[in-house]
Amino acid sequence: MRALLILLILTLVQSISLGQIVYDSTNINTSVTKQTLILEDKEHKLTVEDVLNIDDSEFSTPTHDIEILDFNSSRWFVKFSITNNTDDFAFTLELARPITNKVYLHEIKNGKVIETYKGGDDTPLEAKAVNHRLNLFRLFFDKGQTRHFIAELESDGEVITLPVRLWTDEAFNERDYDSQMWHGFYYGLLALVSIIYFFFFITLRDKSFLYYVVYVFFQILLQFSLDGYSYHYLFPSNAYLANHSVLIGAGGAVIFILLYAKEFLKTAKRSPRLNKIFKGFIGLVLLITIGSLIPGPTYEFAFPIINAVSLISTLYIIFAIFSLKRKGESICNFFTAAFIILISGVVVFILGNFHIVGDAEISQAALKWSSALEVLALSMSMANKYRELQAEKEKAQAKALESLQEKNALMDEMNVRLEKQVKERTHQIELQKQELAEKNQEVTSSIRYAQRIQSAILPSDAKIKAMFPQSFVYYKPRDIVSGDFYFFESTTITSDNKDIDGTELKLVAAVDCTGHGVPGAMVSVVGNNFLKQSLKQENVNSPAEALEFLNHGVAKTLNENKEATIRDGMDMALIALNQNNDKLIFAGAKNPVYIVRKRKNEEVEPNARNPFYNEDTDYILTEYKGDKHPIGNYGGDELLPFTNQEVALEKGDMIYMFSDGYADQFGGERSKKMNYKRFKQMLTEVCHLDTDKQYEILEERFEEWKGDVEQVDDVLVIGIRV
Repeated sequence: MRALLILLILTLVQSISLGQIVYDSTNINTSVTKQTLILEDKEHKLTVEDVLNIDDSEFSTPTHDIEILDFNSSRWFVKFSITNNTDDFAFTLELARPITNKVYLHEIKNGKVIETYKGGDDTPLEAKAVNHRLNLFRLFFDKGQTRHFIAELESDGEVITLPVRLWTDEAFNERDYDSQMWHGFYYGLLALVSIIYFFFFITLRDKSFLYYVVYVFFQILLQFSLDGYSYHYLFPSNAYLANHSVLIGAGGAVIFILLYAKEFLKTAKRSPRLNKIFKGFIGLVLLITIGSLIPGPTYEFAFPIINAVSLISTLYIIFAIFSLKRKGESICNFFTAAFIILISGVVVFILGNFHIVGDAEISQAALKWSSALEVLALSMSMANKYRELQAEKEKAQAKALESLQEKNALMDEMNVRLEKQVKERTHQIELQKQELAEKNQEVTSSIRYAQRIQSAILPSDAKIKAMFPQSFVYYKPRDIVSGDFYFFESTTITSDNKDIDGTELKLVAAVDCTGHGVPGAMVSVVGNNFLKQSLKQENVNSPAEALEFLNHGVAKTLNENKEATIRDGMDMALIALNQNNDKLIFAGAKNPVYIVRKRKNEEVEPNARNPFYNEDTDYILTEYKGDKHPIGNYGGDELLPFTNQEVALEKGDMIYMFSDGYADQFGGERSKKMNYKRFKQMLTEVCHLDTDKQYEILEERFEEWKGDVEQVDDVLVIGIRV
């Protein structure tokens, strides 16, 4: 009976102590997880109010200072009471690891929830009970006061570690300062390594350096997320990115460490079989990482799978290293040591998760230390590779120099032979050049003589000024001799009509022969000859009759040999000016004549075409078009007739005749043709000036328009003041 009573008392005492935390000197700044009660809700059916009605016997008691609740998505309830037996009024409660999604602290009084404090990375940073990367809750107690709590925890598949710590302000600040300093050193080391080797990649363009830099970047992201910094600094209000940054960092780190190892070990060249397995692991991790971005079961299962694949991948890299070593391949010892260090840290981390080695804090620190040491060892291996690349580069340069010296010797020998051949051929070329120069001189001399002949058949300036004191002829051949020519002569009409018989006419022609240079000059001689003959013909008494005479003569002369028809001819404008009555008779073969006068009214001659009015000068240009067929045999055996046009002139009128060379010249800012619109504009601007001044302006503007462009055709412009 006495034994039964003692057992009952012990059981009663034990039941009273369950979930009771006494805050005193024995548990300040330590984890008191073992003094709490834990309940798992796998189906997320229970509320805090439901838990309040569940007997304590349904709860379990943690067996470790930092309890690990494995990979799961259950809802966990942690029940405890805190009694303050110290003189401290305020202290800080720490619950769960930073990446836990939901950490709510509910204060219970009289069987009801009176206050809820929020934490976890699903909660925006500004809504947390304490604005910190850790899940912290500030509590304020009077000495001897007892308060009751239920903590509600949830994760989306990641491991939940459960520290329940009570911190004084001084102890927490000191611990947080030390943590920040250690983290600053760790992340600074990784950042420095990534920056240095990124510049190595820029310099060497070796892919292994790039893979290494990206791996270190994802390693930083992973650890940054595990420590709660990604949530705190990068995604304080974005729960999706805060949650997924862990898996993205882990997946990216595994993918790029595999790529880096594959490239560093040169498995594509050394062992295609190992290379295929590397690619398989990379593809698998990539699929898992992409799947983790999809909410639901794929995201939940991604946590344990990515951990398992990471472990297997690291083991496979070590396997690949030793497989290649057995084949006699040279593998950097620093590279080998790096992965041995990494796998050691991973093993300690996993054993810590299962409470085989140390506690969760030790295992997590082991993973961080091993990753830091691994990065340092890999950095040494990369430095060694850099030295190897430099040595290979120097060796290649030496080989290239040797090859260059051999090539130079061969080139010297070839140069000697080529120099001899060049001298021989240069001598031959000099002889040919001399012969060509002599022949060119002969041809040029002949053309110069032809120029003198052509100049001789053209009317002199004195003759032109005697006929028309106010006149000019702007004549600019493209080559030495020209296909354009001009014609000035006086004649007397022979007619049965006594009113016009014996009337003196002054004839002027502007002629554009087919082609330019020597061929055009030869045709111009033929044309000039027939124009002069027309003056002696009794039946030729008008410009149209003169053109028809010229047409028959040119066609017959150029096509005397029926076996070879020549399509050469000429375009021209011919006027006969009767100065007694200021009448002008015009006939044209394709080419027009322009009459420019001061405008008096809006009327235009009935046979005029295309009147052009210049508002600035108040001059109007009237264009009289010739017939549409040229001089020469262009339309078959039948030669078409030409027609006369009679124009009444006024004192001061300007008559312009021309070839197409001026308006067709290319130039200006866009290297386009001047065109007839600009040509008419210019004539109406200068028509009122003295004819010598007009000549100067036409010449100046033509050269300005042409600029550095080659002259495309012979140029002829005739101007006569009535």
